[in-house]
Amino acid sequence: MSKQSGTRAEQTKAARARTSGVRRGNTLKVLEALRKDGPTSQAALARSVELSPATVNNIVKALRDEGAVELQPLNGRESLVALVPTQGAVVSIQVNVTSLHGALFDFGRGDRYDAEVTFEEDSEAEGGNPEIALEMIHKLAAIAGLEVRDLAGVAVGMQAPIARPSGKIASWARLQLPSWQDIVIEEALAGELGVPVVVENDANLAALAEWTWGAGRGMDDFLYVACGSRIGGGFVINGKIYYGGDGMAGEIGHMMLEPNGPVCFCGSRGCLTTVTSERSILSALRASGGTQRNLAEVIEAAKEGDPACQRVLYETGRHLGRALASTAKVMAPSMIVIGGLLGRSGSLVFKSLLSSAEVNSLKAVSPSIRFRAAEVNADATLLGGVAAVLEHTGQGASDLSAWMQAAQPFRK
Repeated sequence: MSKQSGTRAEQTKAARARTSGVRRGNTLKVLEALRKDGPTSQAALARSVELSPATVNNIVKALRDEGAVELQPLNGRESLVALVPTQGAVVSIQVNVTSLHGALFDFGRGDRYDAEVTFEEDSEAEGGNPEIALEMIHKLAAIAGLEVRDLAGVAVGMQAPIARPSGKIASWARLQLPSWQDIVIEEALAGELGVPVVVENDANLAALAEWTWGAGRGMDDFLYVACGSRIGGGFVINGKIYYGGDGMAGEIGHMMLEPNGPVCFCGSRGCLTTVTSERSILSALRASGGTQRNLAEVIEAAKEGDPACQRVLYETGRHLGRALASTAKVMAPSMIVIGGLLGRSGSLVFKSLLSSAEVNSLKAVSPSIRFRAAEVNADATLLGGVAAVLEHTGQGASDLSAWMQAAQPFRK
């Protein structure tokens, strides 16, 4: 072969590589747009990704042939393009201080399988340990008739902040889950399982679920606040979880509200979590003779007219309003979504939250900001884990199917 022929061959090869790279880039644009906006017409998709209708049509055809998208008839002339998972099953695990809850989502059969282990709070067993989590993953796979190697991936949502880039629980929170401290969780589990593993803070995963299927769908930026047994938060910016420099972005539960308030487990005083979490609410009620055992009972009693429960939830809303207004003035999210049990309490919390002086001040300078109750309520962290694994493996699910939300009886 002459030198000239060799040069032509190299140029042709380089041109093909460039074309292939452009095609892959365009495909990724389409997939990202579908993850953000959900089912979308091809015309709207072309406008969103700024590609020609013909290019989008070819990409959609290729993705449909691969089984990555489906067309949902809209009218006689138009269809919506929707993402559908193409690979096997996903296991999502939620590691809490008092429990370890896992679920396997089998997309091939449209089935869900659940398992749970509980622990005594303030005991050495808090949060379980990696061995219990691995045992649960193997058990869920066996229940579904699968091998672990058949899984598309595993997600683990930790009720603790994950430091970056170390991948360990942040040093100031490690005693909340003592058997997980100083462990690079993703590395440890992936090494044992041999499948992709995604490890996140639980509120970040809940935020991802809300962005993918709930009130945050289609938003470029929003703040999700999990309000239940603990207080946590997650920012989604441009379709991605925002971590900040060390992974601590969104830790709104540890914003100091009362300098002389109760001591928090993080070592500070008067954190938001010390005045709005389930434990703080129950503690306030016990001082007035309250007998409620958990936050759900407090909300129910308030709905039935219990004045003490109503008062405590009203004050909880005011505290949340102060914290959220301060956060919003710095980060300016388009929407703030309240999840967890407090998000489902309706006006018992939202009335005081929205009428607080701080929120009124915020709306004076940022009138477009919106406050919403979460739409993905039950198992938001587990479902966010599914969304994270699907994204990690280049897939997605535009619709939150009923079977994905139908928790099965726990198998211990």
